[in-house]
Amino acid sequence: MGWLGFVGVQALVGAGDLSNTLVVAQGRTVGPALVVVVAGLLLAERRWPAVPRPALSRAHLVDAGYLALFAVVVVPLLTVVETGFAVEVQRHARFLIVSRLPLVPQVVVVGAILVGIDAMNWAAHVANHRSASLWRLHALHHSQEDMSVLTTFRTHPLVHATYLGALLPALVLGTSGTVPATALIIYGCLVTLPHANLRWTFGPLARIFVSPAYHRLHHASAPIDSRGTVNFGFVLVCWDQLSRHALFPSGGAPIATGIAGRPVPVEQDAPRMAAHRVVGAQLVQPFRMRSAMDGRS
Repeated sequence: MGWLGFVGVQALVGAGDLSNTLVVAQGRTVGPALVVVVAGLLLAERRWPAVPRPALSRAHLVDAGYLALFAVVVVPLLTVVETGFAVEVQRHARFLIVSRLPLVPQVVVVGAILVGIDAMNWAAHVANHRSASLWRLHALHHSQEDMSVLTTFRTHPLVHATYLGALLPALVLGTSGTVPATALIIYGCLVTLPHANLRWTFGPLARIFVSPAYHRLHHASAPIDSRGTVNFGFVLVCWDQLSRHALFPSGGAPIATGIAGRPVPVEQDAPRMAAHRVVGAQLVQPFRMRSAMDGRS
C-alpha cells in the first residue's frame, strides 16, 4: 500500500494534477449527494427506526468521527493509492486490459463495470471474514451494537486497501467506456443504505438489492444458522445467492448486532470515555499482541 501510494503521488505530481485530483475525489466521494443521502436516512431512522436510539447517542458520535476521518484522511490516501494501483496495472499487467469492443453500447459497458465493482467488493468482504489477519482490521466495522447509516464509515483505514480489486473492472473495460461520475456517486450512496437503522426490506426488489433488514443479519452478534456469517453483499444480492450465503429477513424483532465478548473496544463499554478516545482505542486494537479474534466466520 505504501509503494502504491508513492507511485500514485509521483504520477499525479508529474502530471501537475495532485491537488485538483484530491479535491475532485473528495467532492465525488463525500460531496453533496452523499451528505443529502446520509442526512435523509438519519431523518428516516428517527421516523421509522428498527431499534429506537437517541439522536445524539454515543454510537452516532463515534461513527460520525469515522465519517470525518474518512473524508479528511482516508479519501485523499485512497486516491493516491488507487492511482498507483492503476499505474502499476498499466505497466505490468496490460494483458488484463480488454481492447475496445465496438459493437457493445457504452451503457452496457458501464453496467458491466458497476456490476464487476460490486462483485469485487463482495469478494474482498468475504476475504475480510475468512482471513484472520484481515479480520483483525475488519472486526472494527462489526463492533457497532447500535447500527445506523453512519456505521458505513466505521472502518479501519487500512481495510480499504483490501478493496483495491474493485478498480479492476474499470481498468479492464476502460477502453470501451468510462463510468460517469454520477454513476459512481449513486453506487457510493447505495452502499450506505444497508447500514441504516431501518426495517426496510425493499419488497419485490429484495432479491436484487441489499436492504437494511437483509444486511442487519450480516452484523448479527451471534451466528443465525450453521453457515455462520451470511449476507456479504454491498449493493447486489446475487453474489450471496450464488455462493449460498443469502439469508432473507423473516420479520420479527431486529436481531442484536456487534461482536460477542466485545473483543474490540466499544463506546457502550466505556460510557465515560470521550468519543475520540474510543476511536483511538479501536484504531490501535488490531495491533495489540493479544488482539481477540472473536466473531470471525
